Amino acid sequence: MEKSYIPFDWGKADRSAWLDPCEESYYYAEKWKREGRKSILDLGCGLGRHSVLFARCGFKVTAADISSEALGFLKKYSKEQGTDIACRLADMEALPFADDAFDCIFAMHSAGHADSEGMKRVMAEIRRVLKPGGAVFMTLCSKETYTFAEAGLPRLDENTVIKTDGPEQGVPHYFVDKEDIKALFSGFELKKVRHIDDCFDGEKWKNMKHFFIEAVIQKKPSVPDYSAVLGKTFTCIIDRPLGSAHPRIKELIYPVNYGFIEDIIAGDGSEQDVYVLGVDTPLESFTGRAIAVFHRLNDNEDKWILAPEGAGFTEEEILRKIDFQEKFFDGVLYTTI
Repeated sequence: MEKSYIPFDWGKADRSAWLDPCEESYYYAEKWKREGRKSILDLGCGLGRHSVLFARCGFKVTAADISSEALGFLKKYSKEQGTDIACRLADMEALPFADDAFDCIFAMHSAGHADSEGMKRVMAEIRRVLKPGGAVFMTLCSKETYTFAEAGLPRLDENTVIKTDGPEQGVPHYFVDKEDIKALFSGFELKKVRHIDDCFDGEKWKNMKHFFIEAVIQKKPSVPDYSAVLGKTFTCIIDRPLGSAHPRIKELIYPVNYGFIEDIIAGDGSEQDVYVLGVDTPLESFTGRAIAVFHRLNDNEDKWILAPEGAGFTEEEILRKIDFQEKFFDGVLYTTI
């Protein structure tokens, strides 16, 4: 399946223009906080102007973009701003997150960089990773704008043109009208749709119209099934024994034995990772019972927790022992307790 998303060329862009949060981000930060929402996916985050704002407002923020250059900038920028943001390299058409992962999604001038088939896949992923009742704010280009109606740019399909110059050269742009929005947001309750013309940019008048869309997903919750894991016995290889340092982050010392189970493939395509609790000496291998699974939401892999037969831990104890690494992720603990 051919992907329609390609990275924005940040080398050709004025980065200073992409560091000021848009006015809508302030509004939704306040609104979503008032509604009790806590986790946000900044979809197509770019340099992270909105990610940093949401993090400052107390949200648990995951920033996703297809550009490793943009994410590299954001990681440094986030530290400079004193914010904690999970940065994920991601294709919008196949997001590396669990089902029902986020309370809300913010996609300002980002989700529409696809052709018509790509947009269907993007919307399917947004439906999947939003929690039941989760909110999305998204902008999409209007078919009334100059770029679509008058510029004569090459078209991929009845909704999509390709930019031919600038930092978005070669990037598809998807355009909609009211009927397109209704079809795209099937399964959502549309809360607000505004049709806005950014007709003057401080230098010249122009015809630049977008739809600003707010919607809430209507779906049933997805509950993962770990019946084939919890309470079962597994053998793992310990490649990061208790007391050893992380291979890339030398200051991270493992307070428990950490390893993997051969021939069981996790969501990230690698062998299943495990924490071993209840053993206070470094190990090379271990056989024990799976007492819990930490289901990561803003990542595409789970972590299994093994312990010796008969050993017992409360949920609070398990979370405390794996917090050294899992504090960087948003997740839910499933146990046999």
